[in-house]
Amino acid sequence: MIELTKQQAQEFLVKYHMINTTSTLSKKEGVLSVMNRLHSIQYDPLDVVGKNTDLVMQARVSDYTKSLLNEMLYEDRTVIDGWDKMMAVYLTEDYPKLQPIRKWRFEAHKHTLKYRLQLDALDSMEEVKQYITENGPSYSSEMNFGTSHKHQWGSTKTSSAALDCLFHKGDIGVKVRRNTQKQYDLIENLIGDLSQMPCPFESEEEFIEYYLLRRVESLGLFRNKGGVHVSGPHISNKKIRDKYLPVLVRKGLIEQVKVEGINELLYRPMIKLDDELIEKVSILAPLDNLIWDRDLIEKLFGFKYRWEVYTPVAKRAYGYYVLPLLYKSTFIGRIEFKQHRKKDEIELKEIWVEDSFKDVKYIDSMIQEAINRFEKYLIG
Repeated sequence: MIELTKQQAQEFLVKYHMINTTSTLSKKEGVLSVMNRLHSIQYDPLDVVGKNTDLVMQARVSDYTKSLLNEMLYEDRTVIDGWDKMMAVYLTEDYPKLQPIRKWRFEAHKHTLKYRLQLDALDSMEEVKQYITENGPSYSSEMNFGTSHKHQWGSTKTSSAALDCLFHKGDIGVKVRRNTQKQYDLIENLIGDLSQMPCPFESEEEFIEYYLLRRVESLGLFRNKGGVHVSGPHISNKKIRDKYLPVLVRKGLIEQVKVEGINELLYRPMIKLDDELIEKVSILAPLDNLIWDRDLIEKLFGFKYRWEVYTPVAKRAYGYYVLPLLYKSTFIGRIEFKQHRKKDEIELKEIWVEDSFKDVKYIDSMIQEAINRFEKYLIG
């Protein structure tokens, strides 16, 4: 078992996440380096100053612009959007490995259809596939099969519900996104015939080992407690994690970590980090992998962060879309921008600096440097 001070654990975690380090990550090669380290970046459609996937990358890749990931997703096809922890972006080469996730999502989605009185969508799946085969990549608005069902979220056409089913199942993928609209195509037209790329795991046990290791590697420091950091199928059950974490330790894939002041045993990947931290402030994404386990972040860094997008205005401690500020390996505050459109200059709403850094002279200038870099990413 490795024993670390809190500072050592903080520095390890930030270095592992490739933030504020001597590593130079640039362009698509930099994005691929991040994907190879973290595996999966949570997708969220909200776009205030970029989507969550863009915000994750701009904190790590020095010259990142939003067009980079779009090109890799919808032209190069080196990464793909699909189901993992939640809706996510991950390496296309991992798509066959995550077949059990799609199978689980499809079965779970059937219960949603039943609740919404839309089970007829299952019967329309082949019709929708045939439409795409004959007409090419298609938007939901171009199809109108079956009836429209009203439910508490509005109403949904049978053909739209069938598209969702096919996406959950993995028979179709996103050809391109235009704002919130998705154009779908058959998955074999996007990344190749899956029958030639079978899922490599011969048993559920093999997959669970792979998937739990994948999640530990997505986090850097893993706490075996319930929370959004273990959401999704197969590993959300603590009994399963209790069984398979020791297996990964015995195989030398992860190691146990004890951090001063934290009662829980932690786990981390077996990795050697040669990077050093640098004097820099970075603006993080609200759903950044580094802060998936917010309870651990609070215990380890003394920084309490909650995403308040869905919190009623009167109950918000800070604001609607507030982003954490990280100096070296210390969270020093929060920042909120006004919603950005087109090539407009960036507009700042508010900065909250932690009390312990309010009188530190160089922090204001370093935060301004971070804002300047952020603006280049946003309008670049």
